[in-house]
Amino acid sequence: QAVFDFDNTLIHGDLGEACMYYIAFQGLVRADLDEFWKEISHPALSQKELDRIRAGWDRNQAYDDMQSHLEWVDDLLGLYDRLLEQAGLEDAYRWSRSLFGNLPERELRNIASYVFQDETRLPIGFEELPSGRRIPRGIRIIPEIHELIQSLLQSGWTVRIITASPEPTIQSVIHHWNLEEAAVRGMRLKRQDDLLLPYIEEPMTYGPGKVQAIRELDSSPIDFAAGDSFTDLDMMRAASMALLIDRGKADLRSVAEQEGFLVQSFAPVEPEGHDDKRPVGH
Repeated sequence: QAVFDFDNTLIHGDLGEACMYYIAFQGLVRADLDEFWKEISHPALSQKELDRIRAGWDRNQAYDDMQSHLEWVDDLLGLYDRLLEQAGLEDAYRWSRSLFGNLPERELRNIASYVFQDETRLPIGFEELPSGRRIPRGIRIIPEIHELIQSLLQSGWTVRIITASPEPTIQSVIHHWNLEEAAVRGMRLKRQDDLLLPYIEEPMTYGPGKVQAIRELDSSPIDFAAGDSFTDLDMMRAASMALLIDRGKADLRSVAEQEGFLVQSFAPVEPEGHDDKRPVGH
């Protein structure tokens, strides 16, 4: 049994975040619901700031002023960045459920398929929001990891993808690796018919939750695991052999070397062309 993280492990980039950005830019967040504003509250975020952002939503629902809409999206995504910095990755991932929630699952799947196709065609670079916040653009399949997965499948291995991104987003593209949707276990949102609700079904596939999710799928030993971040360490430690995708985090590489993991460094994906940033709204 082999288990892989998805974002920044099977691909250069983060499909879950790219879908979140798309939902925000396209005005698909359900900010018209009082529930949305309750769900995005967090001890690290001031109520005054949330009230200001809500007032901006109320003013700009018609999207007549694109600049005002971009400024509102900028403010909303700034909350995610704030949580990353002040509360940590798990809190930020859990907070993102509010942007994915209250969408029909089929719509989220369509979004993920479109975003993946679009991002694989885009040059590697950034889009800059009014505040100067830079949104990464461009996703690339990592060919070496793709080939590794194909070799494992041909040799009779069971291959699973354990990701903190919403499960339907990764299921929608996993056929590119010749894997079935059932091979993917991600962040699961509770459902009401086809509607995804902004509530997570535990375990959250983060840290030890990744191992718990694997055990719920298959109690057999984890022979191999691959990931790129501290959130994957529990999964990698539970495996007989582990591979760290090294993205230049010296502290993580040091841990991996102490643990006896294999380490593979890839050349950083540099912005393509002469200018590494483009105006929002490609």
